[in-house]
Amino acid sequence: MSALFGFFPALAGRVHHAVLAELPTRVEQADGVLRGADIWLKRDDTSSPVYGGTKLRLLEHLLGAARAAGATRVYSTGAVGSNFAEATALHAPRVALAPGAICFPQPLTDEAARSHRVVQARAQVMEIPHWSLLLLATERVRRSDPGACVLSQVSFDAESLFGYVAAGLELALQIEAKECPSPARVVLPIGSAATSAGLLAGLSLARKMGLLRSAITVCAVRIAAWPLSRRGRVLSLATTSLSWLSRLTGEPRLALPKGDLLPLELVTDQLGVGYPHATPEGSRARHVFADAGYPILDDTYSAKAAAHVLATAQGAGPVLLWCTKSSAGTPLD
Repeated sequence: MSALFGFFPALAGRVHHAVLAELPTRVEQADGVLRGADIWLKRDDTSSPVYGGTKLRLLEHLLGAARAAGATRVYSTGAVGSNFAEATALHAPRVALAPGAICFPQPLTDEAARSHRVVQARAQVMEIPHWSLLLLATERVRRSDPGACVLSQVSFDAESLFGYVAAGLELALQIEAKECPSPARVVLPIGSAATSAGLLAGLSLARKMGLLRSAITVCAVRIAAWPLSRRGRVLSLATTSLSWLSRLTGEPRLALPKGDLLPLELVTDQLGVGYPHATPEGSRARHVFADAGYPILDDTYSAKAAAHVLATAQGAGPVLLWCTKSSAGTPLD
């Protein structure tokens, strides 16, 4: 169950939500990864045996809203091989919504090619030649299918981020229960900024509520270039989501200004030549974690965040890596 509804039960009747993930996801110490480092993992990769990862926290609210609006089909949007498209294709039918996808080209990693095969097998796919045509494609879908709802990973309302706000509260509860130490830094990849902004908001709210005794730096490792991952966008999304939460609950104390948010660090040292290209450091991190028995990291997102952890974690106190990529098997296995 989302930690948000545990703290604010009155939201259950006011926030659109579809239960997809098995929460809370566990935290565990990553023994044997790096000598002299205290590395912990937040295992969002295990959030569902159907298809896990952090996308489910966003999809729970997007699919809930689509269902409440009377939609019969939902289209994901993104590059070919998108994790978001695969998650939507596999989870939308669980809440009686037919899946679709609007996809534009990108260089394909092995994981991305595999994801796209799943999407092609499970969803109605519209492929467009360039991302700049997304708006036209969206309008075409809406004209041809009045029951369709098009989901965005880039443009979303404050309520859509509540799943990530809940993730911050969830981690704070695990720290309070001594399931893991309070990390000096929480490290995750940043693309559209939704996860980073929601997590920053949730952890900052937990600190305000007295659940956290020490400050935690949210360390967002850029896997795509500016502007989606710019600092101002992350901070604005975080404060907007908390303002909306404050309005829905009637609790003014929940609306935190930017100055009350926890520290945010944006890291660019793992970007390489850009999204979605692998880097030597990311590939090494992928093998280091796999050899130690931990989840397979994808080259586009999580391996780059893990590479930053390996480069900076020695002697830095507890560091927590957020595992964003599903480790569940797919229908092609």
